[in-house]
Amino acid sequence: MTRPLRIANCSGFFGDRLSAAREMVEGGAIDVLTGDWLAELTMLILARIKAKRPEKGYADSFVAQMEQV
Repeated sequence: MTRPLRIANCSGFFGDRLSAAREMVEGGAIDVLTGDWLAELTMLILARIKAKRPEKGYADSFVAQMEQV
């Protein structure tokens, strides 16, 4: 018999709280941490940001969240 795979998810939408990844990791034993930093709506928002500011337009929240874990 094998044990269940424990999957935690963070960053469900653009603007989700930056502490979500850390909360999942600190909340208990997990095997996998997932996040939807490139969801369809997020990609639309990022494209609009990039059109106005070419140096932007990427999911910088990913880096901020991973630095916390």
